[in-house]
Amino acid sequence: MADGSTEEFVDIRRKVGNRIIRAYLLDNVLQSDRVRRIRASLRGPKDEFQDFDKFLVVEGKQDGDPFRILAESGVYQNLRIVGTDSERIRTMEPTDIIAMFTSALQKPEAFDTTLVLSEQSKVKFP
Repeated sequence: MADGSTEEFVDIRRKVGNRIIRAYLLDNVLQSDRVRRIRASLRGPKDEFQDFDKFLVVEGKQDGDPFRILAESGVYQNLRIVGTDSERIRTMEPTDIIAMFTSALQKPEAFDTTLVLSEQSKVKFP
């Protein structure tokens, strides 16, 4: 992170599969001005650094419990869930994780959703 702190996300790609989520679902969050830009870098599971510009974090709350889901963007105008920092999400069924992610994007007010993007993010605004 910009302040030098480190935040960990557990890789859940195998759990949710290679399921692609349409990027147009970002429109509600982007239009509601629930976007925070940060300076960050990403270190993968093999200690390789990746460009955070191609990723985003969906922060929200479900039943009062905060959650964050890391997703890869720019996959042919689609999103792919990559990781989470929530123990609760890690134990959920894959279909429930995907449903929560898409619901948080479709109903940003209900989930208090914030989209966290890199300062140089490749995500296009509607």
